[in-house]
Amino acid sequence: MCLFPHTSFSYLSFFLFIIPLPFSLSFYLTDSNPLLSFNSQAREGHLYTDNHRRGMYLQMTLDGRVSGSVVQTPHSVLELKSVKPGHIVIKGQSSSLFLCMDSGGLLRGQSHYTEADCTFRELLLADGYTRFLSSHHGFPVSLASKHSPDRHTVPFTRFLPLRNTLAVESVTEQPPNNQRYFNVDSDDLLGMGLNTMVSPQFSIDK
Repeated sequence: MCLFPHTSFSYLSFFLFIIPLPFSLSFYLTDSNPLLSFNSQAREGHLYTDNHRRGMYLQMTLDGRVSGSVVQTPHSVLELKSVKPGHIVIKGQSSSLFLCMDSGGLLRGQSHYTEADCTFRELLLADGYTRFLSSHHGFPVSLASKHSPDRHTVPFTRFLPLRNTLAVESVTEQPPNNQRYFNVDSDDLLGMGLNTMVSPQFSIDK
């Protein structure tokens, strides 16, 4: 009879049809490109650093300049996203620029992400601060002047992640004209004429 061969063929066809489906799905891998779904997977906050007489927040302006500010500003609101265990990407919320480092350890903001220059190791210190080391170049993120002999040592290479206390609507606004910035390439980074900043610990409890 021809019924049996036909039935066997039908079962075989059905079996061959369902097998490739999960097999093909097993090759699907989610895209880990940090450009994708950045906002939904990022931690938002400010990175504060200090020494015994001065404190400031890391910020990136629209021109890609990385500097320090004595207060939280729209340009100091940062988004930190983990791209693999212990490694993160840092992006300015207002500037939409990625924090990157060149082979000499100098910081800059750039619009396009490159793994070698824009990925950092996140190292939690015992005192609650965090150090960020370039995954490729090995230098720490630092707000010390490039002329400082202690550029790659503490202070100004350890940061305290703080939550954003700025009003939501102010994040897209420009900082006031009287806003004080620290130029990380200046010989007078500490701005001795400026008032000493109080520790930001108060903002954690508010």
